[in-house]
Amino acid sequence: MKRILSNKFKHLVRLSKSSTPDPPPDSTLSATAASADLPHTIPILERQVAPVSVSVPVPENLLVEPAGDIPQLNATLENLPPEIRRQLLSVLGLEELSALVHASSTFHQQYLLDRKSLLCKCLATTLRSATVDACAVYRSSLASFLDARTGETVTQFLKSYQNRRSSTQYSILNEGLTEDEVVGMIAFHSSIIKALARHYTDWALINLATETKDSQSHGLLSRTEETRLLRALYRFQLCCNLFGTGRHGILLEPGKVKYNQIFDDIRWDVHEENPKFDGQRPPTPDGAFDLDNSWARSSLLKGTISRGLELLYTVFFTVRDHAHLVSTMQEHITWPEGYFLEGDALGETAQLQRRQEWPSSRDQKEQRRDPLPFEGDNDRDANGPPLAWTLIWQGTYSNLYGHYVEDNIRRWGYVMWDAVRLERTGAKEVLARQWEADWGDGGPRDTLV
Repeated sequence: MKRILSNKFKHLVRLSKSSTPDPPPDSTLSATAASADLPHTIPILERQVAPVSVSVPVPENLLVEPAGDIPQLNATLENLPPEIRRQLLSVLGLEELSALVHASSTFHQQYLLDRKSLLCKCLATTLRSATVDACAVYRSSLASFLDARTGETVTQFLKSYQNRRSSTQYSILNEGLTEDEVVGMIAFHSSIIKALARHYTDWALINLATETKDSQSHGLLSRTEETRLLRALYRFQLCCNLFGTGRHGILLEPGKVKYNQIFDDIRWDVHEENPKFDGQRPPTPDGAFDLDNSWARSSLLKGTISRGLELLYTVFFTVRDHAHLVSTMQEHITWPEGYFLEGDALGETAQLQRRQEWPSSRDQKEQRRDPLPFEGDNDRDANGPPLAWTLIWQGTYSNLYGHYVEDNIRRWGYVMWDAVRLERTGAKEVLARQWEADWGDGGPRDTLV
């Protein structure tokens, strides 16, 4: 912690004279935040604002109220001018901010003076280029949006989201978020996103180690890998909010594996022939599902996956026993609403139909085989193509996805990892072998008419 603060302090000293103040907050939002009866305590996360379908605990270490006097962290650091202390707080990540305001009463008081702005900046520092995706997830999870969700409102939302993503001037400070809204976003990140990111990382790297026979597959993620993973999780949740089932409606693979296992575990518990449903037929009793029927099982799997990350978090981390699992799944198993990812949006038929009816500039780039070389792993934005993607398409543009990349490749997270990991673990050779086994010397682009 001291090393982190020292490095950031040196950077700030060089920049402090040229720093410009933040734009003044919107007066309406300031009045709203000021009138809210918020407990101004050290904890960053107080409440979950967005509606949720399951109970999600916030990590205890971020909710602990300091007991008694807070020790002084460093007299020299705390004696800095308030403007420098504020600037220092503004460049920290969420975990660093939490640690510092817990450790120092001086920085705690500084934090309270500008809580909303600091939380916004620290959230953006933590999420990097995934910040715009996190904001879109929050906006699309609000009851005001979900209750009025139609094809037209979703299209308008996506246009606004795409404009934000493409803007070079995007800032979370321009989102007009209230303090409660920022706290809600941080709660979702700290409780749901971080836990599932760790789980996915472990799951995918174990699969990679199995393929490469190399224990070096495990290790800390680079900033590029973290950003790709966070962005993928948020975008999956955005798909659930926009196209999923109910109000709470790549990372599809671990969820599909988990829910398939759960369906096997609870098959008899929810079968309509189970004696516990005696007297409730016909019709099919509430809470009963025919998971032996392959078509019904596949459809229910898609609908349940479209419930989103909160349900997935529940079944991974909070289910207490088999009875709790059965009751949770009986409440949340559902049929899909229209089309949702995988065989629908990401399948071969859907992609061919889109190309025929709504061809895009990306399709033209693919047809021309425009160059798309690997240009390195950008630590902050992770916006360039990952090495694995450029390898399978031989450094040229491709607009194929989903169906065209088999599960055996997706299960070890090929596009999540940076070049260093692929080189060090031998994953490049695994990718080449698996891709050739699936497509031979050519590739799926050669099969398109």
